[in-house]
Amino acid sequence: MPDILHWLGITKIDRMLSMSNMKYDAIVSQGIPILERVPIPEDMIPEDGQVEIEAKVHAGYFAGQPGEASRWHGELETVKGREWDDIDVLFSLGNN
Repeated sequence: MPDILHWLGITKIDRMLSMSNMKYDAIVSQGIPILERVPIPEDMIPEDGQVEIEAKVHAGYFAGQPGEASRWHGELETVKGREWDDIDVLFSLGNN
């Protein structure tokens, strides 16, 4: 990923909105400083997307500045995905 940034002439990134440590590490290791990492605003995360975000945070993805991850503390127990009744699925039993 940093190759295209170098090709475009990018020498620094002022604000990066990404939870991916892999992207951050790859960019910084290639000499492109990232001045600020911005956590995804909570109001931008859809209700049914909380499960994925919680899993990423608990797996070590970026969730804010050091000490700021406490905003997620204890929320894993309350996160709930969709119910089966909320999903419209047509089942095919091969009787076509």
